Amino acid sequence: MNKTLILLLLICLNVSAQNAKNTGWTIQELHYPEIVLPEAFKTYKIEINVNSEAIKRITNKEQETSSYKNPNITSFVDSYIKLPGYELSETPDFILEFSDLGIKHILSVTEKKKYGKDAKNTFTGVVDLASAIKLVVKDTNGIILFEKVYTKKQESETASVYKNASITSSTIALSQIKKQYKANASEYRFNKNTSIASNNVMAINDDIKAKFSSYYKPTRVNLFLVKKEEKYGIDNNAQVEKLTALNTTKYSDTYNADLKTLAEESLAKFELELSKIKDKTDKKEKKIYWSLLSNISGVYYALGNYDKAIEYAKLRETVDYNKKWRFNLEIAEKRKAVIDKNKS
Repeated sequence: MNKTLILLLLICLNVSAQNAKNTGWTIQELHYPEIVLPEAFKTYKIEINVNSEAIKRITNKEQETSSYKNPNITSFVDSYIKLPGYELSETPDFILEFSDLGIKHILSVTEKKKYGKDAKNTFTGVVDLASAIKLVVKDTNGIILFEKVYTKKQESETASVYKNASITSSTIALSQIKKQYKANASEYRFNKNTSIASNNVMAINDDIKAKFSSYYKPTRVNLFLVKKEEKYGIDNNAQVEKLTALNTTKYSDTYNADLKTLAEESLAKFELELSKIKDKTDKKEKKIYWSLLSNISGVYYALGNYDKAIEYAKLRETVDYNKKWRFNLEIAEKRKAVIDKNKS
């Protein structure tokens, strides 16, 4: 092997050995509601307007009535809709009114372009299902606090082959998907209808939980391990591993106190290691310096000191290394904005 090539390979391996390795640290973080309801609101009631009409079938934008009924969404709403921090009551402070606008079966054709001599475009017949449910949040006087139509669309089935070959005619593709639609058993269609309505209600729950409730949720923070740290007299990785050992810990009454204790211990450790860096421009030391800045930023984030988290994340920009890693800075800036908004 060429001596120059060997030398370059050794240099690349040496540089790679000093790289920082990203690892995720999951902490339980308080979610603040996007919409703040009146402080006196403690209870809610659910009202459901079911849709007993037949499902509409749309073929090439022409609408007709199918032989299938819209599923009753009551059981889905009762199962999935939960608002942490509020209780269900027959004497509520506010009401969640669900109106099922129904499911649609949409039959259409998609075209795939083909290139090259004698190539023919191919066509696929598609059945899509679309569910629409309107939610109105209102007080007991009927004043609307929030309203939105939630839509969910998913592919049900396709037809792309005719006589053991790809379909090269839009007309044939539509004809095949119509036949397939009619041939499928009613139980199959019932299950598909039930699935999309259920999925839509689950998506609504996720959205209104984020909009109206406070709760603890897992949040990722980036930490970094230093490869072959012992070679450079740095003790970083063991502390990172102690922090990431919390990744599977659920929120509890002692969680915040336990996190604070470990975070403060880690901060002291990382700052001690940071003080060992003498030359921040050295190609070896600058990578360790950058990693420690990242870890200190992450720990400050967990402690709720977002100004410090931003400060240390920005310090990394003075180092000519890993410029693309901005995640810790971005989450700290976003979180600070959320906290400032909730303080005002």
